[in-house]
Amino acid sequence: MTAAVEFKGISKYFGEVRANSDISFSVARGSIHAIVGENGAGKSTAMKILFGMYRPDAGEILLNGQPVEFSSPIDAMAAKVGMVHQHFMLAEPYTALDNILLQQKGSAFALLPRKEQAQRINDIADRYGFHVDLNAKVEDLSVGEQQRIEILKILSQDSDILILDEPTAVLTPQEVQDLFINLRKLKSEGKTILIITHKLKEVMALSDAVTVFRAGRMVESKQTRDTSIEDLAALMVGRRMQMPEERVSTIDESKTLLSIENLSADLGTHKLRNINLNIKSREIVGVAGVEGNGQDVLIRCLLDPKSLSKNSMTGNIQRQGSLQAFPEDRLRFGVLPSRPVYENFLLGQEHRFTKGLFLKTRELIARTREIMKTYDIRPHDEHLALGKLSGGNQQKLVVARALTQKPDIILAAQPTRGVDIGAIEFIHNEIRKSRDEGAGVLLISSELDELMALSDRIVVLYKGQLVAEFKRSDFNETSLGKAMGGGH
Repeated sequence: MTAAVEFKGISKYFGEVRANSDISFSVARGSIHAIVGENGAGKSTAMKILFGMYRPDAGEILLNGQPVEFSSPIDAMAAKVGMVHQHFMLAEPYTALDNILLQQKGSAFALLPRKEQAQRINDIADRYGFHVDLNAKVEDLSVGEQQRIEILKILSQDSDILILDEPTAVLTPQEVQDLFINLRKLKSEGKTILIITHKLKEVMALSDAVTVFRAGRMVESKQTRDTSIEDLAALMVGRRMQMPEERVSTIDESKTLLSIENLSADLGTHKLRNINLNIKSREIVGVAGVEGNGQDVLIRCLLDPKSLSKNSMTGNIQRQGSLQAFPEDRLRFGVLPSRPVYENFLLGQEHRFTKGLFLKTRELIARTREIMKTYDIRPHDEHLALGKLSGGNQQKLVVARALTQKPDIILAAQPTRGVDIGAIEFIHNEIRKSRDEGAGVLLISSELDELMALSDRIVVLYKGQLVAEFKRSDFNETSLGKAMGGGH
């Protein structure tokens, strides 16, 4: 049977950086094929070549046995190839509907009356469970809602080959299961799905076959039934993963670093109501909840309370010592993609590298080079534009920038979103190390596995309220998931 997609000797270079080298594998028609590997391994680059965003320096791609050359995503979409990107491709000042219709420009769909266009999109949303307010501006929507728009864009194109880059990064466990049901339905209709993910449990649960990338090369391609999570992890990182030792709690109950009392905030569609929470030294407190239940409001209250009026925020926040944060959306709030790595490392700590009005550039570059080696931020080029790095390596820089300042309080919002298993292990260990050195950590994450792995306590946020609290000895995925859905 002819493969739906075949990569034959694909290579791609960005200057001296090798993104892909001699990539060859095939994807069966009507299958779900997982692409896994560490950040920077070349997964997204290969998929962007398939989608026409990059042109290969060598090799060719075949669709249904026929060679194709795409000079742009428009060519790929015309060939019924669609892609949902890890980093959203959305025009924030415009509505959800406008963003979906931008993808349809030039099609027969675009010629329909707007009311009929909206109805058809709503029909697709109902069918696949991706409900969103089509009249809302993207900039006013949560990260999870923005992800739904991206998925609706590709579903509205009627593509035969669907590429999904980390599609579950902002979904709850139930939403992930719903997505899997619908992806299997698409597969049963003859669609071919390529899914980039760092979540190996998802690979085992969903895919028919899996291809492993490492350092720009394809190292293994096999049927999922013939492998395991442990084997895939070892293939990805080139070694067996080390499990963290079970921790004996050393929380300093006498030292409260962050105290939140009767905090309420109203930012229109997103609200907080009467939040009370303390974080001690040497403690990690996790915040679980479906996105859009007030997490973004809590983050804003902690990081930028002066931007809120007295009418929109009430209550009291007290902290002892310095605070550093990993923003939940690094591209919007954490980095300057077009600027070099060393300038991004400078952000928020300008006082450390200035003397009077002058920047101590040599010292900054030397320190950035040292940090890139310590945190294994690849490629090791402090002058490279940050946007040239993979998402996981960008996130490592954000983490390094915050933790090297030795803060007393760490606000970690989605610290490993879109990050591979090796980088997750590294970031988790760095968070644990900061905690063991005396920091208090507020961990906001949509990943229950992450919350349960790191937290000493987990509180659940639902419709702007803290509705449950679990000690480490008590929490599990079932009880947390029930509370996240409003159950008691």
